Amino acid sequence: TLRRFHFDVNCMMLFAVLGALPLQEYTESAAVCFLFSISEALESGATARARNALSAIVCLRPEHANVINPYTKAIVVLPASVVAVGSVVSVRTGDKVPCDGVVIEGKSHVDESTLTGESRPISKSKGSKVSGGTINTGSTQLVIKTTATSESSAVSRLIRLVEEAQSNRSETEKMVDTFAKMYTPFVILAALCMCTIPWAFGREVGIFWSKNALVTIVIACPCALIISTPVTYVAGLTAAAQRGVIVKGGQHLESLGRTKSIAFDKTGTLSEGIFQLLELREIGKMSRREVLEYLALMEGPASHPLSEAIVKGALNEGVSIPKHFEMKDHTLLPGEGITAVVNGKTVHVGNMKLFQRIGLYDKLPTEHASLVDEWANAGGTTGFISIAGEGIIGSYCVADKIRAETKEVVQDLKKMGIEITMLTGDLRPAAVGIGSQIGIEDDFIKSELLPEDKLSAIENEVAASRDKDRCWKAKRAVMMVGDGVNDAPALALADVSVAMGEGAALAMETSDVTLMDSDLRKLHYIIHMGRRVIRTIAVNIVFSLLVKGLVGGFMLAGRGSLWAAIASDVGAMLLVTLNGMRLLPSSKKKNDLAVADDAKKNALEPNLV
Repeated sequence: TLRRFHFDVNCMMLFAVLGALPLQEYTESAAVCFLFSISEALESGATARARNALSAIVCLRPEHANVINPYTKAIVVLPASVVAVGSVVSVRTGDKVPCDGVVIEGKSHVDESTLTGESRPISKSKGSKVSGGTINTGSTQLVIKTTATSESSAVSRLIRLVEEAQSNRSETEKMVDTFAKMYTPFVILAALCMCTIPWAFGREVGIFWSKNALVTIVIACPCALIISTPVTYVAGLTAAAQRGVIVKGGQHLESLGRTKSIAFDKTGTLSEGIFQLLELREIGKMSRREVLEYLALMEGPASHPLSEAIVKGALNEGVSIPKHFEMKDHTLLPGEGITAVVNGKTVHVGNMKLFQRIGLYDKLPTEHASLVDEWANAGGTTGFISIAGEGIIGSYCVADKIRAETKEVVQDLKKMGIEITMLTGDLRPAAVGIGSQIGIEDDFIKSELLPEDKLSAIENEVAASRDKDRCWKAKRAVMMVGDGVNDAPALALADVSVAMGEGAALAMETSDVTLMDSDLRKLHYIIHMGRRVIRTIAVNIVFSLLVKGLVGGFMLAGRGSLWAAIASDVGAMLLVTLNGMRLLPSSKKKNDLAVADDAKKNALEPNLV
């Protein structure tokens, strides 16, 4: 460090020890060495404990898989990384699930705490989905058919998020480090002047100020200041990860703590994203079966949850796609629907906005228009299907189930002084109907939005927040919570973005925070954790500076010593470290939190019915 002129804490301690020797302060010189060594050991131990708790998640990746040979039924042990999609694997008691998959045989309990923070094992049986990295804790073997490779499984996504969190450094952390780098050379220069210039005024004056210079070097050591920020961040990140919330770095913890406004996507976020086809009315000469055949053909290639509901609805009525149907030019119309050419005729499926644009909605019979309005007012998502030359041939209503915890979460966030907005592509009557169920006022519901409209809404929120806090940069943060591909641009623009773990991979990659189990109740916890992190860092920095100021005052009064200086430095470093580590939950707290979570879930079960 001396060769590179990079003066750090080690240089300051070296100068203090070497400076004490000519003054024959051998005892104090030895004390500096001893106590500084202790402080280094404590610092390394505390930092390692916090980082190891976070890094332990990286060890969750399964190393091998018991693959069942489809012909001989023999079990072959293979590396988990080479298991292909569609393979059948055996997961015995105590084994890790190698990849995401579906149970095809057996009934047991699986520990998902590594992914979701849920301490209670979850029952799994035939047809249940399981995630890679979870552990079979029951007494029965599970036979699983894999639906993803090891690299694209839930645990691998979690590991990538944790690795990204460890590499990201916040602005506060960078600012403290930059201050320490600039501040250390200045202190060394000041101490050098104190050691040399006063000797011109006599030997006693020179000795007095030389001792004060050595005390100044020790007092000015920024150990406590430097360690206070990263230890607090790592403790906060680890505590969140243990609850199934992955935050990609300390800077996002700060943003969470400053959140004053949250914009929620509706489908898949406030709602479960599981649609059901509730109503279908044929219009014109076509039968119900023929309308369903066209709908199933059009919606089959689409990826939206609404499309999946329509296809399932057709299958439930025994409708399949006729072989004589020939479809080409299947195209997604963002925020409107889809279009394709079927047997030479253009077919449209989508919402009112699409059919108003192509001029067919005005031709809809009055009784059907009134019926569709009733569906929308009840909170359903409505749509139509048309064929070129025949007009609109059918209308339908699809409904999504609101998450059981949504209303409770909205109320809790409002009590925290946070403004809640809902963003949706649904028509206004449907959006207002949903908002009234969960406690969001009409003025805070933005409906009929395209993906670019959601982006503009977040952009306006962020700009308004900046205007309110011109004096304090980024004091008020805007949060976006979403789950789909169409939410990715808005997630990227928000001050802090949260993705649902069950959502699209792109949304998780774009977001700053991921709720691994998609439990909205953890928003309250993580925002509270962000506020605790900001408060803890502020307390640590103020305490570090006050201790140094106090010892500096004693030095100027002629009562300072190297013993007191190094002891105060070690003590301050230890206290700020312990204060930051308080964010890590103890074993007792983890159990209490698990019991509280179970109680909340049991309280919500009647609502699920």
